[in-house]
Amino acid sequence: MNTHSFFKASITIIFLCLFSFKGFSQVYSSNATSTFSFTLGMTSSNLLKDTVKYRSGILFSGGFIYSIVLSDHLNVGLELLYTGKSFKNESPNIKYRYYYVDVPVYLQYKLGDNIRFYLGAQYSTFTNSSIVQLDQASSTGTNTQPYNNIKPADVGVLFGAEIDLTENIALAARYTLSTSTFYDSNQVNFGVFQLSFNYAIYRSHKQFLNQHKEGADNK
Repeated sequence: MNTHSFFKASITIIFLCLFSFKGFSQVYSSNATSTFSFTLGMTSSNLLKDTVKYRSGILFSGGFIYSIVLSDHLNVGLELLYTGKSFKNESPNIKYRYYYVDVPVYLQYKLGDNIRFYLGAQYSTFTNSSIVQLDQASSTGTNTQPYNNIKPADVGVLFGAEIDLTENIALAARYTLSTSTFYDSNQVNFGVFQLSFNYAIYRSHKQFLNQHKEGADNK
């Protein structure tokens, strides 16, 4: 999947969310029952169990979040992210950058009104990569070249938390670990810490699965 495919997938998930908003019953709640958000942040990545002992690198992550309220204490979340995963070698000074489309799915447990913990899984598919080296002959001082694909796809487990800073802005932190870490140390295994800000674009107050209640109220 390339970057163009990511944008196509982004448009698709937006339309699916908007369609689902239209498809809910006309019973409304005083609290939001689903939220569509934009997220942007940074990643710090490691290669686990590697023999070279690469150091972690910093890149970015951004995309969309769609969450649905299941109960007073549980939400389910689905995300579509474009994520950079980077690590580096000190001697010689080389930075490796890998970009993936990530699809995390998770359950959130609400601890009060403003704090949420979550646990879930993530599927990642490779898009592109590059290697950055110091180059005094270059006008920018660096030389960036395409690099090979070290892991076409990855499945991970994730856990984290988020806290509301304002009505529409939340600060989220999570850690994602390749599941192959537990059974195959010879594979490329990522460990990625992610810190991001989430901005709520749209909230729906339409109730889920309440058509039967609506019909009962009309009798």
